[in-house]
Amino acid sequence: MFAKEFDEIALADLQALVDEGIPEGRQLEFKRDHYGRKDEDRREFAADVSAMANAVGGYLVIGVDERNGIASDVSGVATSDPDGLVRAVSDTIRTSLEPPILEFRVKWIAIEGERGVLAIKMARSWSAPHRVTVAKDYRFFIRDENGKHPMSVEELRRAFLFASEVEERIRRFRTERLEILTNNEGPLAVGADGDARLVMQVVPRASFTESISLSFDERGGTMWPWPLGASGANPMYSLDGLVAYSGPEEKFDTVRAFSTLFRNGVAEAVAKLNVGGKDGQRNIYLTGVEQGIASGIRQILGEYERRSIPAPYTVLVSLIGVRGVSAPIDEWRGSITYPCRSDRIMLPELNIDTTGAADVPENTLKPLFDLMWNAFGHHGSPSYDQSGKYIRR
Repeated sequence: MFAKEFDEIALADLQALVDEGIPEGRQLEFKRDHYGRKDEDRREFAADVSAMANAVGGYLVIGVDERNGIASDVSGVATSDPDGLVRAVSDTIRTSLEPPILEFRVKWIAIEGERGVLAIKMARSWSAPHRVTVAKDYRFFIRDENGKHPMSVEELRRAFLFASEVEERIRRFRTERLEILTNNEGPLAVGADGDARLVMQVVPRASFTESISLSFDERGGTMWPWPLGASGANPMYSLDGLVAYSGPEEKFDTVRAFSTLFRNGVAEAVAKLNVGGKDGQRNIYLTGVEQGIASGIRQILGEYERRSIPAPYTVLVSLIGVRGVSAPIDEWRGSITYPCRSDRIMLPELNIDTTGAADVPENTLKPLFDLMWNAFGHHGSPSYDQSGKYIRR
């Protein structure tokens, strides 16, 4: 069941839980019947879903009976309006906890007639801990191998510190990598020392919380997004993971761009920025940079989905070697340009909560693009209309 995407789970997968004698555990709980509508029932439901979100996530399966904690029968529950039930359960999850839980899925799996199973997938929450607010309960719950229980003082302390510790590790990773790349000491040199370069990193939170160790087997058809702006790539291995670089395979002393998929799932793309302009100006064209970033994000998130590396992801975009560089909106209209006074621009972190952002990454990336243009003296990205819709220029 866990090996499948949530949308692909079917009745046969539920029956397999029974046939194989799958027990409840830290990430799986069975319920034979609907939760009731009384305050105590609603409180119990909120406690069950929050306990999973406060731990490592998991599945709550309503309509599967258990005997001594082991799945025994796919009996199902009855409803005349499955879609309405899914909406009601989703609304209950959103309104019964503080802070609200946003990352979850609810699905109805039909058996026959009006009977079916309600499957709920709770993701591990990065806003944990969440407390129950139904009927003024205000307790925090967590789930382990023996079920859920109210969180102890020590468990609460760890939960509050957990998210901030992960964020600090991500920031430290970024700082260390930028120092390496600024000195052109990565797996390959990009341009000459001092050249303007774009550095983009996509960091799954799971890379710093789970034991991710990717394998790169060419015989298994290993895929990897090409370097930014490249129509092809050459693969090579490094101590960090799998590297792909642009240009002729034999010319690797210095390259225009390369990308790295680290063994822990972090993705990094480095590319030389084209700097030029009339009358000796040092200009870069940020609309092209936007397109390169969006294309890279689309490929990276697609690779994460293929490899089942879960969201959320933190996107980190930096420009290095840009002191004295300008970014005109339109060079030929003579608009004012503002040279950058810093050699390094580190844009704020952008969090992506779902792989679905790969469909139209430009919409998700708008806040980041606006800030990138701000760094060069402009109001925001000119690549969006008044409604915020991306328009390729």
